[in-house]
Amino acid sequence: MIFSSKKIAEISYINQFLEEDNYAVTTFNEKRVAGWGRKKSFFKAQAFAEQKGLKALCLEDGFIRSLGLGKDGYAPLSLVVDETGIYFDALQSSDLEQLILQSEKEELNLRATHAIQTILNQKITKYNQRFKKLDPSQFSKTAKNILIVDQTFGDQSIKYAGATPEIFKQMLKQACLDHPDAIIWVKTHPDVIAGKSKGHFSTVDLNYPNIKILIENYNPIDLLSLIDEVYVVSSQLGFEALMCDKKVHCFGVPWYAGWGLTNDKFAPLEILQGRRGVNRSLEHLFAYAYLKYARYVSPVTHKRCELEDIIDLLIPNIKVQATLPLKLTAYGFSAWKRKFIRDFLAFPKVKINFKNFFKPNQNDQILAWGKKAKLLKDKGYKNVITVEDGFIRSIGLGASLIRPCSLVFDDVGIYYDATQPSKIENLLKTTELTSTQYERAQNLRDLLVELNISKYNVGVAKKLTKPSEDQKILLVIGQVEDDMSVQLGGVEIKTNLALLKEVRRNNSKAYIIYKPHPDVHAGLRVGKIEEQVVLQYANQIELDSSILECFEICDEVHTITSLSGFEALLRGLKVYCYGMPFYAGWGLTQDKFQCDRRNKNLDLDTLVYVTLVEYAVYNIEKTTSMNIPLVSPEDVILYIQSQMNFPAETSKETWKDIFLKFKKIQNR
Repeated sequence: MIFSSKKIAEISYINQFLEEDNYAVTTFNEKRVAGWGRKKSFFKAQAFAEQKGLKALCLEDGFIRSLGLGKDGYAPLSLVVDETGIYFDALQSSDLEQLILQSEKEELNLRATHAIQTILNQKITKYNQRFKKLDPSQFSKTAKNILIVDQTFGDQSIKYAGATPEIFKQMLKQACLDHPDAIIWVKTHPDVIAGKSKGHFSTVDLNYPNIKILIENYNPIDLLSLIDEVYVVSSQLGFEALMCDKKVHCFGVPWYAGWGLTNDKFAPLEILQGRRGVNRSLEHLFAYAYLKYARYVSPVTHKRCELEDIIDLLIPNIKVQATLPLKLTAYGFSAWKRKFIRDFLAFPKVKINFKNFFKPNQNDQILAWGKKAKLLKDKGYKNVITVEDGFIRSIGLGASLIRPCSLVFDDVGIYYDATQPSKIENLLKTTELTSTQYERAQNLRDLLVELNISKYNVGVAKKLTKPSEDQKILLVIGQVEDDMSVQLGGVEIKTNLALLKEVRRNNSKAYIIYKPHPDVHAGLRVGKIEEQVVLQYANQIELDSSILECFEICDEVHTITSLSGFEALLRGLKVYCYGMPFYAGWGLTQDKFQCDRRNKNLDLDTLVYVTLVEYAVYNIEKTTSMNIPLVSPEDVILYIQSQMNFPAETSKETWKDIFLKFKKIQNR
């Protein structure tokens, strides 16, 4: 493959985008030359290809491109590769046009219907940076609201849609004639708003009482929900308007015009020279443009993937991005934590100022880890987001400076502090799962159990023999005694020895296995009990085997507040809580104490979904090359499993094998 410009060659994973549709890795030869759009690089590629008898390819951004703007350096998650023309060039045919001319297929249309609904529900668009919150009250409730879509001056798609810069003023005039009593809203392009380009309208053009300018960067899906009709030249927003079931008037010939879906009265359809001219459904256009024409590369696997995979990645990023302040003061983070905190929060326009030696200002939006967050709150700081490790963390201990794959950001409290409300507690009290969410929670449980994944994934996978067939086997889980989860989640029992004594007092005939905390066993944290003291109350100390192997031979799990109690619930074990961890008080555990705030009985799937999907967030370091901060819990589970199997390097075959295993579990 020959690239006609350095910029194309530098696109992240460009070779993966150019693989054939079977996604097989190919050895590229020099029989093809790639250029971009209708820029100089394409014409250079085309001329070189003709001279050398090669094939010219035209590349462009896909329709769902990235989290941030390409002009801000955000790598594309999607590209189109066209051997015939390019989708926005109506002066000649294109691969997309040829695809749309095919007959409609029910299976593809059903897939398109589902994808469209998800895109609308999640408000996904081409660029998914933070949008300004839209105030619906500024739009008329009595008169029609008509949208005029401006574009960047010099946009290639204008010329190749058979239009000129002057057509924008004609379009505005026509909209005013068509709707004399309406409010005419003129929307500028995101690049114009960002100050990186200019538009087509002057102040004089827009100086009329019923014309209003949208100068803020609103989410197109939000905006279109308040609009009655849309006027475009060649903007992709016109197709998003069709997805939102709006009437669209075209003044150029974009790729979605000429198929019976748009009003093409003012469009120069003669440039098509008789092409198109057949009616196609919205779902058909979407299916072939978004599912077949556009190509996608996963930031997680760095391999070709499907649109749905990209949508699944964008959803948590869009959700978290919308809740974050643009300026954050990160207080008291050690050097090794700073790097991964930046990775988790690498959203467009978000700035993080790290402070270690000077206290933040009272009005700052503050990030702080665990204890430091509590100290700030105790001193009266109001805007504090507490950061802590998540529940599917890593292979290895945080105390050993192993980078986490999961964190929680809690702007209410923190999950282990039972003395006050927390974000997870509020979510558990209010969340009602849909059938799709129930299914995902069940699949997550199956995946965690099938692949033997826990928080730290330490200990030897050494099978244990059940020590007694006549006695009930109890597993008592030790913790770090000065850990905040014990100090703020414990009630009366706050030491490992006190826990052991209490369990033995209530279970005099049981066989008790004591499992120390990995950090304590490693000598990194507080809470060690001498062996001879442990054996006064326990029958066995298990130091080597993982907690998951211990679950295999026990009947019950007893803990103060350990996350292992949650992991035991996932595996169907009976769990006794002697403190108030986040998963206690909901009718799923045997609790020594009660919390008045937790007055609702939950099913296990709701607990799993809220904890692992709604509350925690996930990052894999390798996704930063494609500018995606957050991934899904499923991605992290598969990533950790691949590291456990092949710690030195994850091969393509390994990812494929694990992914297929996941799909098998998912389809049970």
